[in-house]
Amino acid sequence: MTIRAKFVCSSLIPSYSNTTTVGLSAVYSSDPTSENKAFSDSTPSGQINISIANDKPALTAFEIGKSYYVDFTPVE
Repeated sequence: MTIRAKFVCSSLIPSYSNTTTVGLSAVYSSDPTSENKAFSDSTPSGQINISIANDKPALTAFEIGKSYYVDFTPVE
């Protein structure tokens, strides 16, 4: 079973170790017509912090204020 969550990039914090910490927060909305409302009901709060090496292309995928789906799939 895969579980999908939706997070928004809330911070990009450079580090002295040639990495940047990407901060993601669970989306929230009380608007019943918003897709985010369904995610808010299931995951009303949450944080994900990941460090990415500054020279890796993955870092360019994150933008403050942009939302991202996060899929949790068990490893067999």
